[in-house]
Amino acid sequence: SFADPMKGNMKWLLLVPVFALALALGYLIPTQLLSGGGGDEQSADNSQKSQAARIEIEDIQSRLNDYQTVLSRNPGDIDVVRVLADTYYEMGTIQGENGDINDSYRSHKNAVDQYLKYLSVKPDNVEVMTDLGLAYAELQMTDIAIRELKAAVALAPGNQRAWHSLGWVQYKWASSLPDAKVAWRKSYDIDPNTPIGKESKSFLDDFSGQQSLASPSTAP
Repeated sequence: SFADPMKGNMKWLLLVPVFALALALGYLIPTQLLSGGGGDEQSADNSQKSQAARIEIEDIQSRLNDYQTVLSRNPGDIDVVRVLADTYYEMGTIQGENGDINDSYRSHKNAVDQYLKYLSVKPDNVEVMTDLGLAYAELQMTDIAIRELKAAVALAPGNQRAWHSLGWVQYKWASSLPDAKVAWRKSYDIDPNTPIGKESKSFLDDFSGQQSLASPSTAP
């Protein structure tokens, strides 16, 4: 049994690395302490982070190899296909955070291929439709990403994660804050007490009164 830790009710956490990357790239402006040894400390810190990322990438690659081996023996095991897709997505996110842009693109492309393979067998799985939309967004295929996410919310209007993800893609990749706010409001109204609902509300609060994209004054 290949129980994916990202599955189930908390599958929305697949978005967390995306949020972390966005925060690192744009939302948070680190304060550099101008002291004599500050540069050396920063260099050491970056080196440690890079080493940690390499270890994480090696671990993910080991899991990918295991899933591919199982799938080669049981090509019809669609659950393993989904796990493989999610793991490729995870790999692409870590590679992107580590600055490995080409490798990140390839991993997200592999994720898309596996999600499509899964959906060819189970076309009405809204969670995988949502994952596919997010993976397309990582490939800068924004129109297709939004199309897939809109298909997901049309099929399951009560799926909070699909609405939340649609808002995120509309905001981050389509630069359409008004549309994003509509999607986040839908997500929040479904259930304001879930982690997703609370995060949608935090985004709505951050962008209250704004009509165009701008970096929030504080991190979401």
